[in-house]
Amino acid sequence: MAFCAGIVGALVLLGSLSGLIGRIYGQVPGIVPTFVALLAVVMGLNLLGLLKLPLPTGPDPNLWRQRVPAPLAPIAAGLAFGLAASPCTTPVLAVLLGWIAQSGQPLAGIVLLTCFGLGQVLPLLLAGGAAASVPKLLALRPLGRWIPPISGAVLLTTGVLSLLSRWS
Repeated sequence: MAFCAGIVGALVLLGSLSGLIGRIYGQVPGIVPTFVALLAVVMGLNLLGLLKLPLPTGPDPNLWRQRVPAPLAPIAAGLAFGLAASPCTTPVLAVLLGWIAQSGQPLAGIVLLTCFGLGQVLPLLLAGGAAASVPKLLALRPLGRWIPPISGAVLLTTGVLSLLSRWS
């Protein structure tokens, strides 16, 4: 639970900062939406495997053991994991942060990233709560390989449509 709380906390922080930054840069309305659309296209291509980008892979557990007191380790690891996410969630997170910045609404950023974080940790909570059912959950692993390409197609389509609407 502490690890999951750390992940959600990091994403809430990112959402609020993105909304504040968007409010600051909202005075340049033409640039931000175009940037967000291009970001969606690039991240979609990355998820589809058509463009390889080095994305964060998450925190190093050995480093955390040396630097963080044991009682705080789950929260700290969750915070780091929430910030670094994983190669699968980073493209979606980057685009979501861009959209939040475009809106310039910190509260919307907090709500959206809280929902994203809860969706990200829900499988962890379910797996942790149903440890006896792990073999059944592992049987669903082949379905998980479809998530990045579907997410990539959604991001690519959304980005292209946003760019086309900006240019027409």
